[in-house]
Amino acid sequence: MLLEDNWVPDENLQIDVKYIKNMWNCFDESALEMMLKLSDLSEGFNVLYNLEALTIGNSKCDAYLRTLYALGYKKAVRVEYDDDLRFKPEMVAGTVAGYVNKKQNIDIVVMGRQTSDGNNEKTPLILAEYLGWPCITQVMKVEPVDENCLKIINETDEGVLTQIVKTPCIISVGNVSESYLRVPTLKDRMKLGKQPIELYTPEELYENPENIIERVELCNIEKVDNSRSGIIIEGNTPKEKAYKLYNEYLKERLEKL
Repeated sequence: MLLEDNWVPDENLQIDVKYIKNMWNCFDESALEMMLKLSDLSEGFNVLYNLEALTIGNSKCDAYLRTLYALGYKKAVRVEYDDDLRFKPEMVAGTVAGYVNKKQNIDIVVMGRQTSDGNNEKTPLILAEYLGWPCITQVMKVEPVDENCLKIINETDEGVLTQIVKTPCIISVGNVSESYLRVPTLKDRMKLGKQPIELYTPEELYENPENIIERVELCNIEKVDNSRSGIIIEGNTPKEKAYKLYNEYLKERLEKL
């Protein structure tokens, strides 16, 4: 959505987008709302969920973490990191695993399946390997069962699967019908949104960050061509154009059907 003149990579093949407002990643937004709904449902099951949100990035992320405080999340955590994370799923997964191991009281890790720019879909699966936990992918819905189990509905190659899963586990959220995060009230923003954000560095959580292997090298970056090709059908009247469309483009295809 940048102007053509602004699409100029620097020496590190980065585009300056500091002046553009950040947005929720659609899969992460679905995951955050899914956990709020799970917490809402838990009241009837006598199960208490303490929701924590963790992100890796710079201080621009703090406004979004404060929004989650206002929505009912009990803790917001940010790992200070200012470099490009698009092609470092091992680093992201290792940092999250370090936080989980540090706390030792986390039963469920819920993540969006992929980012909108890196698109690798690796991070939840690598995290599952690091922790030795099962990972349920393409999750559409989660419901409480008891203190140790969840009812999870997810998409598979064969169709939609409903299963009871014992915690601890990792949930990778896919396409969800109701994916938008609810909006906090101004009262809740004023009352809850000013709570402190817990800060870490990758070195505090990832045991050996210097051993992370860079598996992907960014060689070039260019703007995606969103233009579409097409054919203008000439004719003096709409009837003439429709007749030409049918005979020259649609008739053969319809006969094959």
